[in-house]
Amino acid sequence: MTKETSDSNLINQFLKYDYHDRGMMKWQGFYLSDHTSARTKKSNEEKSKQTLTHAIKMTNREIAEVTNSAIMKSTPVSIDLSTKNIDGTLLEPVTGLIDGWYEDSLIINDAKVNIADIHAIYFSSY
Repeated sequence: MTKETSDSNLINQFLKYDYHDRGMMKWQGFYLSDHTSARTKKSNEEKSKQTLTHAIKMTNREIAEVTNSAIMKSTPVSIDLSTKNIDGTLLEPVTGLIDGWYEDSLIINDAKVNIADIHAIYFSSY
């Protein structure tokens, strides 16, 4: 018997009788940790959206006062909108500096927010 033949037989015997390949099970740990963290993050985001509640409804005068003050002082604001998503959850507050206004809308971070949709507006630190 040559060395190559004996090594080949030894390897074949090892693979046939001694070695047990766990297949995808050995990779499942890597998959599960990434998958679990992604699902946990998504679940936390969904829970936070479901637990959003409105601040106290402000009058039009209060909204105008806070808006004017934020524009004059260049202070960031957070706007609680009265509209909801299709699934009935509240939209996340719009936060940022008021860049200006156009007709009946405020411009915040290049997005238009209809003044009639504002439930409450308050100063924010981003």
